[in-house]
Amino acid sequence: MPPLPRCRTPTTSASASSCSSSSNPPHPPTPSRATAQLACDKSKASCPGPANASSPGLGVFAARHHARAITNHTFFRYDIRMLHTLADTNGWSHAVLTALVLTAVAVPVGAILWSRRRFVRQMQNVVLQLAKGRTDVRADPIARGALGDLARAVNTLASQWQSVRDTADQDRQHLSALLEETEELVIATDEADRVTLLNLAASRVLDKKPDAVLGKRFYDLFTQHEVLELYREAYSATGPVTRELRLAAPERMVLCRATAVTIYNGPQYRGTMLLMRDLTDIAQAVQMKTDFVANASHELRTPLASIRAAVETIKESGIEDTETTKRCIDIIGSHVLRLQMMVQDLLDLSRTEDPRAVVRSDRVDLQQVCELVIGMYNATAAEKKITLTAELQPDAQFLRGDERLLLLTIKNLVDNAMKFTTQGGIVIRAYLTNNNQPRQPDQPASALVVEVADTGCGIPKEDQQRVFERFYTVNRSRGGADRGTGLGLAIVKHAVAAMDGLVTLESEVNKGTTIRCAFNLRR
Repeated sequence: MPPLPRCRTPTTSASASSCSSSSNPPHPPTPSRATAQLACDKSKASCPGPANASSPGLGVFAARHHARAITNHTFFRYDIRMLHTLADTNGWSHAVLTALVLTAVAVPVGAILWSRRRFVRQMQNVVLQLAKGRTDVRADPIARGALGDLARAVNTLASQWQSVRDTADQDRQHLSALLEETEELVIATDEADRVTLLNLAASRVLDKKPDAVLGKRFYDLFTQHEVLELYREAYSATGPVTRELRLAAPERMVLCRATAVTIYNGPQYRGTMLLMRDLTDIAQAVQMKTDFVANASHELRTPLASIRAAVETIKESGIEDTETTKRCIDIIGSHVLRLQMMVQDLLDLSRTEDPRAVVRSDRVDLQQVCELVIGMYNATAAEKKITLTAELQPDAQFLRGDERLLLLTIKNLVDNAMKFTTQGGIVIRAYLTNNNQPRQPDQPASALVVEVADTGCGIPKEDQQRVFERFYTVNRSRGGADRGTGLGLAIVKHAVAAMDGLVTLESEVNKGTTIRCAFNLRR
C-alpha cells in the first residue's frame, strides 16, 4: 500500500511548496476562516464561532443551522474531494466513504431529534402541571420557530389562567366574608336537595354546626310545613317566592321573611337558594312602640279625666261649697303632680336610651349622692313613719362613673321603695365584692355594688321579670301619685347599662325587696 501523503492541509507557503515537491499531486489550498465565514453569510446560516458556541440558543435549531452551514462551506467540499482522493489512493471502497458521509450527517440530525424530543417532554410536563391546577409552571421559550411560538402561547395561557384563578379566589373570599357577617340566614341546596351551604347566622338559629348539616337532605333539616311548602313552590315557580313565616328554633320562635329562588344552568336544574331574614327583633321593637303608645295614652288619659271631673264638679257645686272645692283641688293637685312625674320620667328614659348620649367617667362621691337622695325623701319617710338610712363601707365611698346617671338610679330605686313600704325602713348600701364572695350570675368578679333594700310588700315571682318593662306596675289597684308611672325601674335598667353595670332583683312577698346594681371596677 502506498504511503499516505504527509501534508493534508498545508498551512503556510513553505509547507505548500514542500508538499508540491513530493510525488503526490497537490491538493487545493484549504480556505481560511474568513472564507468560511463569507460562505456562511452567503448561505444565510449562523456560523459556529466562539460567540455562538456558548449561547443558550444553540439547541435544536442551532444544531440544524450548524449542519447546514458546514455542508455549504467551501472547505467541506474540499474535504469531500480529499475523501475521494484518499479512497482512490488507498483503495477504500465507496461503502466506507458512504458510511463516513452518513455518520457526518447523522450526528447533527440526531442532535436535532434529541433536542426536539426533550422539548416535547418539557411541554408535556408543563401541560400536565397546568391540568393539575398549578399555574406557576412555565415552558422554556428559547426555541425558535413554531415550537418557540407554542411555548410562548402556553406561557401566556398559564399567566391568564393564574390571573383568572387569583380573581376567583379573591371573589370567593369576599363572598365568604359577606355570608359570615350578614344577619340573613342563607341555605343552599344542590339538585339532589342536599345542603351545600349554611352560613353562621343560619347555624346559630338552627343551633347546629355547619359541618353537621352539610350533605344532609333539606327535608331532614326542616320539618315545618310552611318551610317545606315554600321550598317546593320555588321549584315550580318562574322567579323568587317570598313568604313571612315562623321558624321553630330550639329555644324560641323566629319570625322570618323567607325568599326561595331556584338556580339553573341553562335548562338544567342546579339547586335552590333560601334566604331568611330574622324579623323577630324588629317585630318586638314595633310591639314595644305600640305598647308604649298605648300605655302612655292610658296613663295620660287617667289623670286628665280625673282633673276634668274635678273641674266639672267645682263648676256644678260652685265655689261656695268649700268642702267640695277643697277635695276637688286636692284631686287636681295630685294628678298634676303625677303628670309632672310622668313627663320627667319620660325625659329621663329618653336620655338613658339615647345611644348618642355622652356617658362621663368621673370619680363620684357615693356618700354625697346618698345624702342628697335622703334629703329629697326625708319628709316622705317621716310622714309614713319609716326609716331611710345609708350604709357605705369605707372602701366603697367612691365610684368611677356618670354622677347624673348614678343619682338618677339611686333616686328612682328609693322612690320605688318608698311607694311600696308602709312599715320598717329603707336602707342604701354600698360595698365591694371579690372572687371569694358569693355573687349573682353574670356579676363581675370585682365590682362595687350599690343596693336599695326595703321591708315593703314584695314582688310576686311571676312579676319579677317584668318590673323593668315600661309602664309595668305590680299593684294596679293603687291610684293617684302613689301608684307611680311604671317607668322608674326601666330608667334604672338603662342608666346602669349605660355605665356597663348589671341590675339584679331579689324579692319575697310581705318581706321586702332588694335591687342591686353592680359596677365593674375595671371599667
